[in-house]
Amino acid sequence: MSNTATSARLRWVFLACLAGVLAIVVAKAVIVSLKLDGDLATLGNDSAMRLVLVQNWLGGQGWFDMVEYRLMPPEGVLMHWSRYIDAMIGGLIVFFSWIFPAETAQTIALTVWPTALSVFMVLVIGFGTKRLFGPIAACFAMLCTVLWPFTSDFYFLAGAIDHHNVQILMIVLVTFAVIWPDQPMKSGLVAGVGAAFALAIGLETLPYILVIGALLLTRAHLSITPIADRLLAVFCLTLGMASVLFWLGQTPWSQLSNPVCDQLGLPVLSLIAVASVASVVPIYVLSDRALGRFILSIALTALGCALAWPLLGPCITGPYGTLPAEVQDIIRTGISEGKPGIVYAQTNLLDYIKMVVPVVGALILASVLMRQLGTTSEDNRRRDTIIQLLILSAVGVLASFSQIRLLLMTAAAVPVLVGFVLSVLLENYLRGRATEAALGLLVASIVLLSPAILEAPIKQLLPFEPPKSTTQDTECRKDVALTELNALAPSVFLTPMNLGPVLLLTTHHSSISGPYHRSPAAFANGYIPFNLPEPEMQAYVADTNATHLLLCAGTIYGEGFVRDLVNGAEATWLKPVTIEAGDLLVFEFN
Repeated sequence: MSNTATSARLRWVFLACLAGVLAIVVAKAVIVSLKLDGDLATLGNDSAMRLVLVQNWLGGQGWFDMVEYRLMPPEGVLMHWSRYIDAMIGGLIVFFSWIFPAETAQTIALTVWPTALSVFMVLVIGFGTKRLFGPIAACFAMLCTVLWPFTSDFYFLAGAIDHHNVQILMIVLVTFAVIWPDQPMKSGLVAGVGAAFALAIGLETLPYILVIGALLLTRAHLSITPIADRLLAVFCLTLGMASVLFWLGQTPWSQLSNPVCDQLGLPVLSLIAVASVASVVPIYVLSDRALGRFILSIALTALGCALAWPLLGPCITGPYGTLPAEVQDIIRTGISEGKPGIVYAQTNLLDYIKMVVPVVGALILASVLMRQLGTTSEDNRRRDTIIQLLILSAVGVLASFSQIRLLLMTAAAVPVLVGFVLSVLLENYLRGRATEAALGLLVASIVLLSPAILEAPIKQLLPFEPPKSTTQDTECRKDVALTELNALAPSVFLTPMNLGPVLLLTTHHSSISGPYHRSPAAFANGYIPFNLPEPEMQAYVADTNATHLLLCAGTIYGEGFVRDLVNGAEATWLKPVTIEAGDLLVFEFN
């Protein structure tokens, strides 16, 4: 068969794979959307709170006013999220409301937004991997994208309107831009704007962007080529300018001088400025001396950090560093995405395996299989690309030991590495049809694409026990139950953490509980009182402005008074409120 015929056949194979993967994305969206319709309380906490902010904005709250006034009233809580995400979701809601009833328009918007992001990501990964490693690798990469939890079910299902899916998409764009250095102007612009927007909507990607910058810096200083130098310079300049513009676009003038550590502000901007100067200046001062460049970059970085230390110093411990110790402990142990990787593995072993096994497997297998590459210029280019992806993946794995959600730093590299690995193994099998090659392909496919298959044998091998308690009974987290609370006059509720955001979304009530670090009190209110004995809980409640207590009969609480209360205990300072609200239990504070 001629090369032309083979290329045509492979092109049709790629298009068929693309169509199949997109069909999976759309099918998932439709299925989840049907479950979501009329039951917004099933949204995750952050997605629920995001929708509250969107509704506030559409209802007339100012662009720069990011205070949620029904959380910890009357002052409210200033959220650290970006209004840019609210604007895009709100725009979809408004658009669809011209065609459909308001509730239907909202459900469609909540479906279209994450689905569109998923489709765009599949296209970028698919066509990007095709260019790097061929159409067969692209097919496997796209399949990995829709099967691996971090690029599919965790953040891209219908209703997932938190900012993490946009961050993952930006990481994908930035990664593909920097590993294509042959068009430095375009690549630098795309990478710079993508990185700046990722920082504008959340600082979780800051470590990744610093690694990207370090990678570009190293590549430029080692190769000393006009292309590498130009890519580094354009990336740094674009990142700096775009970051300032995004910062000005979402920050009120009164807060521009506020040195915030949990969103794009002066500390991060100063860090970008230091990194940009330390990267770009050596290019033009020492144009052809690699060692001199490195030394000058290090010196400028040290000097810049020293000058910017008044801004950087308070943020060195991260966004949670100034929180009370008890709140930091709650974040590390009670918030799933905030748990260190080891802690998450201890409490969510099977989910951890499904997330991490493809990453580790891709790292190991890609490291081994890239040795099969030859010595042609194309093989050398592929080898360099794989090494860069391995570095980015390894950094993401290491970062996940701090917080499991930082594993999203591997979101761009893992599908591409999986595509490369499985395409090489398939080629090895087709070359000789050996049993060993077929077995290797099968095992690798299971590990990299379907680690959930390993769940059953893992349960047999490990002393696995299901959790003895639940964070929240699902019957309480439904619109049909929560909306019944609207029969009561607007009140201030003390709730378990996971009921706070959905209470704000589905009712006209306020809450003094919410998993947002800008209010340590709201964080503490969602956990601490529910594990206290009765006298201490009564004293705790007396120090708040809450009027009602909201519990769930189907939830197994800790060792405190609340557990007894759910099981029928009474107290003179609590008045049961009779209301048909499913398994929800309402008490008024006397």
